[in-house]
Amino acid sequence: MSFGIYVHIPYCVQRCHYCDFATFTREQAPPMSQYLQWILTEIRSRHGGIPKSTVTSIYFGGGTPSLFPPEYILSIVSELANVGFRFDHEIEITIEINPATITEETLDIYKKGGVNRYSVGAQSFNDRLLESCGRIHSADDTRNTLQLLTDNHLNFSFDLLFALPGQSLEDLRVDLNEVALFSPPHLSTYCLTVPSGHPMSKGRPLEDHQIQMFAEIESHLGQIGLHKYEISNFSKPGQQSRHNWLYWTNQPYWGIGLSAHSYLPHSGNGVRFWNPPTFHGYQAQISCDIDEWGYMCLPENQYEELSEREAAIDYCYTHLRTSHGIAESTLLGRFSQALIDPVFQQLQQLQQEGLVIYKPDSGHWRLTPQGEMVNNQVLSQIVMAI
Repeated sequence: MSFGIYVHIPYCVQRCHYCDFATFTREQAPPMSQYLQWILTEIRSRHGGIPKSTVTSIYFGGGTPSLFPPEYILSIVSELANVGFRFDHEIEITIEINPATITEETLDIYKKGGVNRYSVGAQSFNDRLLESCGRIHSADDTRNTLQLLTDNHLNFSFDLLFALPGQSLEDLRVDLNEVALFSPPHLSTYCLTVPSGHPMSKGRPLEDHQIQMFAEIESHLGQIGLHKYEISNFSKPGQQSRHNWLYWTNQPYWGIGLSAHSYLPHSGNGVRFWNPPTFHGYQAQISCDIDEWGYMCLPENQYEELSEREAAIDYCYTHLRTSHGIAESTLLGRFSQALIDPVFQQLQQLQQEGLVIYKPDSGHWRLTPQGEMVNNQVLSQIVMAI
C-alpha cells in the first residue's frame, strides 16, 4: 500500500481572487522560522499515531512553498526520516512553486533534500487574464521558470485555468500552443469555480463554451502525448502524480501543518482528521503535551470515522474521476449488497444515457466523454443512490 505525506506552507505574496485555501500574506502570518518550528513539533509529537508505512510521496503545497527558505524544506524532510519514516527508493517529493520564486541556487538546495518534482502555478500565458485572477507574476515569468526547470532536466508539472472572465476559445488555444512548446511531463487543467455573486463570476464563458474548451484541451494535449488519467490531469506515460493518485484511490496520507487533512484506513471504513485553519488554533493544538497521540485526542469536530455509506461515496466519487473508473470487484468486496445494489442500478441507468460505460474485460465502470463533460451531475446521481 502506498503512503503519502502532505505539508502545508500557507505563505503567499498576495492571495489570488479565486483562492479558498488557508493562505496568508507574510504580513498576516507569524515569521516563517516560527512556523517551521511548529511543523517540526507536530512531526515529533504526532508521528507515533501514524503507521510507519514506507513513504512513497511527500508533497509541499500551499500557499506558495517556494517562498519558504529551501533549507526549511530540507529540515522537514530530514525530521520525517529522523522520527522513523522509511522513504521508498523511488519516492516522489513535490514542491509547489510560483513563477519567479526560484533560482539555480534554490534548485541546488532542493535537490540535496530529495525534491524531484516541481508543480508550477502558471494558470495562463496571457498577462491580461493573469491580472484578472489577481496573479502577480507575468507570462514571461512563467516562461523563464519553465525554461529553468527544462534546462536543469527536472521533472515538472504546471497548472492551467480555463473558463476565466473574458477568456475566449482563441485565448485558450494560445495557452495550449505555449504548453506544446515546453512539452511538460504533466499538466493539470482546472475550470474556474467561483460561487454566484463572486466578482470573477461575471464575464465567464457560458457552460456550452466551457464544454467546448474542455474538449479543445483534451484534443490539443493528446497531440503532444499528454493523456488524461483523471478528469483534470494529463500526463505522459509513467508521469502521473503519485501523490494525487493517493487521494483518488483512497490510499492513506498524513497532512502536516495549518488546515492539513489526513486519511488513515482505521476503524473499519477509515478515518479522516484535520488541523485547525488558524495559526493560533494550530499552535495551541500541536503544543499540547500528550504521551501517546492519536486522532481521537483531537476535538470531535476535527475527525470523522467513516460509515460504510460514507466510505462507499468516497470510493465512487474519487475513482469515477479517474481513467480506471469504479471496479465492480471492489464494490462487491468492500461493501454490503444492500448498499451497492442501488449503485449498480444507477450505473446501468447512466449507461443507457450514454454517460458511463461498462468494460466487461476489466469489470470497470468509466465515464464516457459525454459523462466527463457533466461529471458533477453523474457523481451526484450516484451519491444520491447510495
